[in-house]
Amino acid sequence: MELTQLDNSFNNKAQPWIDKISKQEMPALASTVRELENLAKDDTASLAKLGQAVLHDHALTSSILKVANSSLYMSRNPVTTVSRAAVVLGLSTVKNICITSKLLSSLLKNKNLTPGVYNRLIKLMAQSFHAGMLAKMMVAKYDVEIQEQTFIAALLNKLGESAFWSIGGEITDKLDQELLLLNNKSESAKLIIKELGISFEAMTIGLARNWKLGDILLNSLIDPQLRTPEIQSINLAVQLSELLSDPEHTVSDLSEMHLKISKIMGISKKEVELKISNYSKDTIKLLNSYGAGALTKFINHPSNKHQDNDNSHENTVSAEALQLQIIRELAFLPSEGADFNIVIQTALEGIYRGIKMNRALVLLKNKQTRCIVPRFISAQNAVNVKNDFTLSISGITNIFSYTMKYREPIWIKGHDDEKFKGYLTEDIKKIVPNSDLFLAPLLWKDQCIGLFYADRNLVEKSNTLNEKDFMAFTLFVQQTNLCLSLI
Repeated sequence: MELTQLDNSFNNKAQPWIDKISKQEMPALASTVRELENLAKDDTASLAKLGQAVLHDHALTSSILKVANSSLYMSRNPVTTVSRAAVVLGLSTVKNICITSKLLSSLLKNKNLTPGVYNRLIKLMAQSFHAGMLAKMMVAKYDVEIQEQTFIAALLNKLGESAFWSIGGEITDKLDQELLLLNNKSESAKLIIKELGISFEAMTIGLARNWKLGDILLNSLIDPQLRTPEIQSINLAVQLSELLSDPEHTVSDLSEMHLKISKIMGISKKEVELKISNYSKDTIKLLNSYGAGALTKFINHPSNKHQDNDNSHENTVSAEALQLQIIRELAFLPSEGADFNIVIQTALEGIYRGIKMNRALVLLKNKQTRCIVPRFISAQNAVNVKNDFTLSISGITNIFSYTMKYREPIWIKGHDDEKFKGYLTEDIKKIVPNSDLFLAPLLWKDQCIGLFYADRNLVEKSNTLNEKDFMAFTLFVQQTNLCLSLI
C-alpha cells in the first residue's frame, strides 16, 4: 500500500487512539521514548540528557542497572551509575534498555484486566520481546547500532495491539470474547477494524510516528517486502516468535522458518537451530532481569510432533526429577538478577508441584498488625485460604509461632501429634487438616520474615507424606533461604 493511501486510511480514525494511549494511558512511556529518541548517537550532551530523562525515575534507574549488570551484558566490573552503563555498553544499548523497561512496566501497570485480556497481553508482550532478541540474532554480523535499532523495531512491531489490550475495560473485554469465537487471522482482522475503526497495524504506525520511533520500525510496518537485512530479520523474527509461542506449532512449520533464516544469515539450518535455542534462553534470563518473569512461560514451546504423524509421547517426569530441575532453577536465580518475588514463587511451585501438595503457602510477617499473612498461595479456593491463614502472632503460642521461634522445619502428623500437642490449639485445628503438614521458617538477613506451609489433605494412606517428602520440602526451604541471602 502506498504511504499516502495508508495515511488517508487511518489518519482520522487513528488519532483518537493515539491521543488516548499517549496522553491518558501511557504518558510516562510516550514522554520517555520521545526524550530518548532525540538523543544523538554518542556525545557528552546526550549522556547528560540521558541522565535527565531517566534519573528522576527510581524504578527505571534500578531496572537499567539491574539489566546492565546481568550476565548477558556484563562479564565483570559491575556498573553502579546510568552514565557508566552508557559508557561501557554504549548509548544505543542503554537507550533501548530504558525503552524496554518502561514499555514492560507501562503495559503491565493496569491491575484490573480480566484474565482473558491479561493473558492476551502478556503473551503478546512475550512474543514481542522474543522477536526483538531473535531479530538481533539475525543481524549479529552488523554493527551494534544496527543490532539495537533492529531489536527495538521488532520489540515494538505490535505496540498498538499491546497498548490496546493494556487499556482494559469494557471495550477490551468485549473484543476478547468476540475474538475467541473466530478461527483465523483474516476474520479477526476484519472484526478488529469493525469494532475499533482501525487495525492494530495502523495503530502501531500512528504511535511510531507520534513517538518518533525511527525509520526501521516504520518501514517494517509500511513496506515489509523491503529486502534490506533489517526488515527481513524483523519480519522473520516476529513470525518465529509467534510460532514458538503456539503450543500447536509443528516441526515442519519450524523447519521451514529455519530454512528462511539460514538463507539470510548465510549459515546452516543446524547453526540456526542452536542460535535460536541460545537466544531463547537469553530472552528468558533478560525477562527475569527486567522483573517480567510472568512472560517467560510463552517463550519457546516445543514443537507439536503429533501433527507431523510422530507417535512419540511426552515423557513423564518423576517427582524427584522435577524437584531437582526446580532446585537447579532456584540455584541460578540470584545470578540471573531475580527478585524476592521470583525466588519465592519458584520455590512455592517446586513444593506444590514437585512434592504434589494440596496447599503450599508462604506467610509473611506484618509488623504493623503483628500478624502472619499469606502472600503467595498455591491452592484451590485461594480467597478462603488467605482468610483462614491470616493469623495473629502477638503473644500467641501455636505451631506457627513455634516454628518462627526455633527456626527449624517441622513435620506435624495430624491433630493428635504428641510432639506438638500443646501447639495445636483449637483455632489452628480448624484451619489445618487432621493429616500430615510441613512448616519451615523463611529467613532473610538473619531475620525470620515468615513461614513456608504445605499440606496434603488426602484420604488414601498411600498418599500420606513421608520422609522423602519432608527432605525435599526442607531442601526447597534451605535453597530459598540461600538464594535470598544472595539477592
